[in-house]
Amino acid sequence: MPDNVLVHEENRGIHRLVMDHGPNALDPELMAALRDSYRELAESGAPAVILASSHPRLFCPGWDLKLLADADRSQVGDFLQEFNFLILELFSYPGPTAAAIAGHSVAAGCLLSLCCDLRVMATGQARQGLSELNLGVPVPSNSLRMLRSRLSSPALDELVFRGEGCTATRAREFGIVHRTAAAPDTMAVTELELAKLAGRPRRAVVETKNFLLGHVWQEMRQGSPDEDAAFLDCWFAAETRERISGVARQLSH
Repeated sequence: MPDNVLVHEENRGIHRLVMDHGPNALDPELMAALRDSYRELAESGAPAVILASSHPRLFCPGWDLKLLADADRSQVGDFLQEFNFLILELFSYPGPTAAAIAGHSVAAGCLLSLCCDLRVMATGQARQGLSELNLGVPVPSNSLRMLRSRLSSPALDELVFRGEGCTATRAREFGIVHRTAAAPDTMAVTELELAKLAGRPRRAVVETKNFLLGHVWQEMRQGSPDEDAAFLDCWFAAETRERISGVARQLSH
């Protein structure tokens, strides 16, 4: 596993995977660390896992656009494939999972949190949302398969099409998160909520997740090259390239 991008802690049987990679923009190093950690935990009995961030204001802002701004189609295609693998790895983890969302959770960061069975979000300034359409690309199709199994149609419309980002209160109203908490209490509330699920018979939890979501996992494993190609066509449209370059420049200052 890559070093220094993910802190792995254990507290009373609940494992914390804390992203510790600057602003936690997703790059190959952080994605590999997350995938490796989830795979290792799954192979060691699938204990309860909390996904969190060490950054005081950001859970995860999405893909590292500074890295991808000048990437060619093959490179972005490889990145998309690795991201699809990551979403599947987190979403299909057999044990109980939760996201402690103490800061902004945007685009792919929002998708990471929604891979988790339970979501707890900090009240205050934090926003959660999908900004892909603002950039000029669709939400990756495999991630939409995951979202359709998680959220109601109104919640999907709110996240996918509005692109404004939800406060914790609004996210709770739509069922995008299950609980809200003051920012300093987010981890403690997440642990409390996850402990309730983790305290139930493990085999029953694993089989229930499989019965409920297994068909979606299978669809995601099969993937869709045509849909990925359509995503890349949007990514490399001239208007989208200008927006990506502009965001990358802003992030570099």
